[in-house]
Amino acid sequence: MAPRSLALVLATAAAALPAAAAATLTSTMPPIGGGPHALAILRPCPASQLKAAIVSNTVAAGHRELRITLTNAGASACAISGYPAVRLLDELKHPRIVAESFTDKPRMFIIAPDQQAAFRLRVALGDGTTPYMTAPSLAIIPPGDVSPLLLNVELPVAPVIEVSALLPVAEIKQP
Repeated sequence: MAPRSLALVLATAAAALPAAAAATLTSTMPPIGGGPHALAILRPCPASQLKAAIVSNTVAAGHRELRITLTNAGASACAISGYPAVRLLDELKHPRIVAESFTDKPRMFIIAPDQQAAFRLRVALGDGTTPYMTAPSLAIIPPGDVSPLLLNVELPVAPVIEVSALLPVAEIKQP
């Protein structure tokens, strides 16, 4: 065989190899976008798709406890798991430094449009002698995002804020 013919045969075989390999892979892999065995992949809930609201705000035993919901205001379902980051903000929207402690075990779940996730936030009102200074705003950052949801609520700037895991709204205990 002439060198030119051999080069043409090798080039044709090399070009056909990726197509043959792709055909083999697609026939053995499950479908992703449709069919009876389709795999639905949900994205984490972005802050832009959520609306935050305080549904209860109680005071007892020197603490304030809030129950906060995150409602899926988008047109599609999204997944959520973990703890929200919370930041107390001063009048200029600068974060006040406080530590967070976490309660409850997080788990992944889906929030359909107009459905809610919820968490509890607990903060001390003072040290027993002196009340803490307050911050007028609360920033809530959903897990997997960096954009905050802002709520206007006056809260004490305590050394530690207790935050529960995000759970379906029906599973969060009332304060």
